Amino acid sequence: MMAQQIPSGKNFSMESFIIVFVIIFLIGAVSFLKPSKKMKALSEVRMVAAKEGFKIGSTNELRKKFKNWNPEVAIYQIKNSSDHKNLHYIKSENKFELYQPISFKYEKNFNLMEEKISKLPSSILEIIFYQSNIAIVWNEMLGIEELLKIKEAILKI
Repeated sequence: MMAQQIPSGKNFSMESFIIVFVIIFLIGAVSFLKPSKKMKALSEVRMVAAKEGFKIGSTNELRKKFKNWNPEVAIYQIKNSSDHKNLHYIKSENKFELYQPISFKYEKNFNLMEEKISKLPSSILEIIFYQSNIAIVWNEMLGIEELLKIKEAILKI
């Protein structure tokens, strides 16, 4: 009694199919791990930001304080070397408006502060002055040059 043999052509084609499938799977896995152009650009901006003294990211509590925050923008923080504390400005119709505290509008240096705030780059959507830092919401996809403009403008306040 002889055992039946499978024709070698079918055996070869099944082995080839498995080999091709494994190779495609490996290529897909490796390409998935490779960062996209967008992720590379973001990592460059964030690296420069860290070197320039910015802290990137925020807590849920900080995100809740920003009215213009959404997942497509970022919150950056930098040391507050200004005399201004506990102020919150929101961009509305291409102009910054004081959000909190409203009582600041009646202080002597309000007009001077309004003038300085109006010179901030248009990429800033919102800014909050805390005791120790200044937090901003902006679109980090605008790049390194915009980040440096933002830093320069904030330091002039």
